[in-house]
Amino acid sequence: MEITNQPKRILRFKQVQELIPFSRSYIYNLISQGRFPAQVKLIEGGRGAGWWEHEIQDYINQRYTEHVAD
Repeated sequence: MEITNQPKRILRFKQVQELIPFSRSYIYNLISQGRFPAQVKLIEGGRGAGWWEHEIQDYINQRYTEHVAD
């Protein structure tokens, strides 16, 4: 993982879907299988949730590396 001084951002579902065009149900299925980064709550005890941008970027980079290795 690359370490940078950029601030950490939380992405909402639509922002994640712009990076990875998976359906909502497919993303949640991957999360339940431990194959996709889990959401984080925006506010403790609240309903809103999102994904850490750096975890989504790591997922994309991992998928790219796996694809190139094939």
